[in-house]
Amino acid sequence: MKLPWEREHDRFARAVEDPSSDDDEFRRELDLVGQLRRLGNAASPGPETRQRIAAAIEARPAVVPEPRRRRRLGPVLAGGLAGLVGVGSLGVALAADSLPGDSLYGMKLAGETATVGLTFDDEARAGKRLDHAGARLAELREIRGRGPAEFRATLESFAQATREGTAELTAVATGSSGAQLSGLRGWAAEQSRLLAELRPVVPEGASVAHDNAVALVGRVDERAAALAERMSCYQITSGRHDDLGALPATGGCAKPGPPPAEPEEPPAVPVDRGESRTVATPPVDNRPETATPVLDVPEAPAPPVTEVPPPVTRPRPPVIPPPPGELLRLPPLLPGLPEVRVGW
Repeated sequence: MKLPWEREHDRFARAVEDPSSDDDEFRRELDLVGQLRRLGNAASPGPETRQRIAAAIEARPAVVPEPRRRRRLGPVLAGGLAGLVGVGSLGVALAADSLPGDSLYGMKLAGETATVGLTFDDEARAGKRLDHAGARLAELREIRGRGPAEFRATLESFAQATREGTAELTAVATGSSGAQLSGLRGWAAEQSRLLAELRPVVPEGASVAHDNAVALVGRVDERAAALAERMSCYQITSGRHDDLGALPATGGCAKPGPPPAEPEEPPAVPVDRGESRTVATPPVDNRPETATPVLDVPEAPAPPVTEVPPPVTRPRPPVIPPPPGELLRLPPLLPGLPEVRVGW
């Protein structure tokens, strides 16, 4: 089943194919189609023009151009990068045996720096730095007779690698069992021996740099020894750092005890009312007493003494005790009998 708009398209197509049909619905559209057809016929070349174009085409040589190849940027870049890596690897290999002052010596140092940067383990990275420091002293034995500039630059490179490697290795040692400290002391002893052997061949202008390197190696040995002694203590490092890394702590090894507790105040004891209380003594007045002036007051006359005559005594009559009173009275027991009285 066709949709309405599809049926409408079919009707218009039939009207275009059969223009003799009188369809007022598509009259304007059919007029437009007729004009377009006439315009197309007017623009078509004539027979002479067609012959001229055909002759020109036949006169051209039948040369088919080769298709242009599209270059890809990715393979070109990959090839260029591979070439650079190859050239760089070849340069590093050639610079491995170069000495201070050679043209490839800078490439050798750059390769060592890249190797350290690509080492992600802390202990291994510290070991590589110390190995590079030892390589600087080995190079000094090969450049005997050269000027002091090469000696100074090489000794400064040795000192920088020594400081960086020592700081990293002591950080690893104090955070673990501390076994790396004995290896660090052995490395310092070996470098001290090599510096002593180089002393006779050091140019005059590089003697200060040599002395500084000797002092630096001595400090490394002292630092490793001090940290090794503190490995069994509760606090190993002091929390401060210098160019060689963490500084060892000072003081006792035992764990500090808790701070002393503050004394508690005794509770207030209520005072029993029956107990004696201490009465506050009023303050004593220490001021000097002022003598009160005594006034002469006349004495009052004494009253006259009156003599009282003694009392007159008279003879008293004898005292006669009263007769005893009635003690008991009983009513008559029988009629006609008298009552009974006791005490008369």
